[in-house]
Amino acid sequence: MNSLSRRRFFGAVAAAGAVVSSPAILINRAHAGAPSLVPRKLPFPPNDNFGSYEPTISADGNTIHFARFAHNGDTRVKGPTDIFVSHRIRQSGEWPGTAEDWSPAERLPDTVNSDSADQEPWITPDGNTLYFMSFRKAPGVGPTGIWVSHKQPNGEWGQAQPVPGGNINNSEYRTHCFMPFDLPGQPSAMCFVSIRPREPGAPNTTDLYTTRQVDGVWQPAQRYADRLLDSIALKCRFSLVTRDDFTLGVVSVHDFGKFHTLLFVHYDPKSKEWKGPIVEAPFNDWNIDGACPNFQANGEKMIWSAGYDHGPDLISGGKDGAGGLYDLFWLPTSELIAYYKARAGVG
Repeated sequence: MNSLSRRRFFGAVAAAGAVVSSPAILINRAHAGAPSLVPRKLPFPPNDNFGSYEPTISADGNTIHFARFAHNGDTRVKGPTDIFVSHRIRQSGEWPGTAEDWSPAERLPDTVNSDSADQEPWITPDGNTLYFMSFRKAPGVGPTGIWVSHKQPNGEWGQAQPVPGGNINNSEYRTHCFMPFDLPGQPSAMCFVSIRPREPGAPNTTDLYTTRQVDGVWQPAQRYADRLLDSIALKCRFSLVTRDDFTLGVVSVHDFGKFHTLLFVHYDPKSKEWKGPIVEAPFNDWNIDGACPNFQANGEKMIWSAGYDHGPDLISGGKDGAGGLYDLFWLPTSELIAYYKARAGVG
């Protein structure tokens, strides 16, 4: 069983990360003129006493996959973290409805989960392919890698395998957070965070990489060089959404003082660059770990997890500490964009 904690994992990220430049001003959360941005907590379930972390929401909004830590007491978890699912089984009312509308959390089968840490799920819009990060060992895969499971004709999940090709997984380096990266006017793509050298012989740095499928084959991953995004150290996830001709980016940053925090930026399709100012989420809190956002495929809402660390050292995994207990929250994308525009002064 792999007992690497999330803090130890991101300690490797911290050692590799560096601020390259400072092209944009960070705007703090408080601002009297901006609209309010108050997270909505999902019902109980899909939240429950065992916690829900790193959610991904289906295209129709009625299925949520998430990770669960073993140390929060769910005896079904076989590794430090496993992937679970909850379904909205009654859909007559307004989303997300009430607790009676959702099924209790169910652990995915051993074709997906293992006795290593399995987390960071992302489900494709058709619901048939599940990507996730795993610490399990396999030829050609580094300390962490991206794995994939496909739904079979009988509806069951097939045996998970490392994502093939594209230099996505690398036997030497950590790779995680496989997320959509669909920019206006550009081919559909995926992005991930990896700790690897930018060129042979260079030190490892924490960077964003992109790849896309052509005729079912993953193309070689390329480092996504962007002045603004390169300036943000300790990136651990990047999510984006385009709504009403405006592209919002959300950077999940792990800084160890505030745990995870969320930063907002926006994309300029004319210059093909990400722009600031960088706006901090108003619900970031110094002692609450709020992390791992994911957007619904239709762009309607963002879902993420937040919770208190059970400390004093380990956030997740490991025999000497208890995992943080997280709940799932959501916000309409329209409110996120309105908040960012008001704070950043952009149209």
